[in-house]
Amino acid sequence: MYVKFTRVRFLDVLEDIRTRVLGNQNHDSNRSGPRFNSSFHTRHETPDSTIPSEYPYSYKRWLPLILRSRGLSPSDAQIVKLSSTKAHLLLRVADASIPAGHINRLYREEIQEEIMPVFEKLQFPPEGLFIRLDACSAKDSIQTASGNASLHSAEDVVLQLVTSQRARNALLNVLQPSKKKSAFDLERTGLEPFELFFLPFNRHMQTQREYRVFCPPIWHLASSTSTPISHTHISAISQYQWHKPWLFTNKTEDEGEKIAKKIAIGCQKILDEIIREVDLRNLMDNGLFWQGFTFDVCFDEERNTFELVELNVFGCRSACGSCLFHWKDDQLALYNRNRGKLEFRVTF
Repeated sequence: MYVKFTRVRFLDVLEDIRTRVLGNQNHDSNRSGPRFNSSFHTRHETPDSTIPSEYPYSYKRWLPLILRSRGLSPSDAQIVKLSSTKAHLLLRVADASIPAGHINRLYREEIQEEIMPVFEKLQFPPEGLFIRLDACSAKDSIQTASGNASLHSAEDVVLQLVTSQRARNALLNVLQPSKKKSAFDLERTGLEPFELFFLPFNRHMQTQREYRVFCPPIWHLASSTSTPISHTHISAISQYQWHKPWLFTNKTEDEGEKIAKKIAIGCQKILDEIIREVDLRNLMDNGLFWQGFTFDVCFDEERNTFELVELNVFGCRSACGSCLFHWKDDQLALYNRNRGKLEFRVTF
C-alpha cells in the first residue's frame, strides 16, 4: 500500500477557522468558501454531482459490523423504538429547550409521563451508555457532567436528546413525509417509529483518535468479469478532528509517517470487513458503490485496536465534512483521479 503522507500546517487551519468566523473578509479572492472540511456544495459549484441518498449508510444496517469491530455482542446493543406521537413530543421539547440549554420546564410533566417510562427500561452498565440515532449522534448536546457524554439514567438520555440540534434535525427528517427521489431512497409516511440505539460507553473512543476514510464511487469500473467489490479502495484518509493539532504532532516526520502507514493498514482491514458484509443482492448495499462512501475509524494507540465508528455519505454535495480535504479543490485525491495513491493528511 502506497501512502502519501501530507502534513498540513496548523497555522493554515487556524486561518481557515478565522475566516469562517469573520465571513469572507480578507479571504482569498480566488476562493468562495472554506479551505478545509467543506460540505453541501451547490449544483452551480459542482454541476456533475448529485445529492446522495443517506439510506445505504444507515447505522442500523451497519450495527452488527460496528459491534463486532468493538468486540461487542448483539446483546450489548439496546434498541428503543418511539412511536411517532412520542417522537413529535420530543421534537417540540427540543425546539423549546435547545435555545435555553436545558429542558424547558413547561414540558417536564409530559416528559415524565410519556417519555421517561420508555427509557427507564434501559440497563445502564457501570461505564454508562452511549446514544446513537440512525442518522447521527447527539454529540452537540448539553451533558450532565462537563466533558462526560456517558449516560447513567433516563434523565441523562432525555437531556441529551432534547438539547442536541443534531438529534432535533434527525427527528424532524424522520417525522416529515418524503417521496423516493432515487433508487437508493425510501418513501416515508412520517408515521414510522423512531429508533434509538444504546451501546456501552467506551472512554477510549475520543474524536482525537478518529480518522475519516474516503472510498470513491467505483461502479463504473465493474465489468462482466469483475464486480464493484473488487474495485473498492481507499483514496484518502484525514484525521477527523481537523481543527486541532494531530494527536501525534510531537513525533518526528518519519515517526509520524510510520504511524500514518499503520493507521492506513488498519483502515484497510476495516474496509475489508465492510466489503465482506456487503450483499450485492441488496439494492441499498449497491448504493455504496454507485455513490461512494466514507467511514470513521477509531485508532486506540494504547490498546492497538481499530474500531468502526460509522459509515457516511460521500461527495461534494453531501452533508459529510471533508476534514483536512476540500471536496471540490481536492477532487483528484478524494475521487482517486490520481490512480494508485492514498493521501493521508494530518496537522502539525
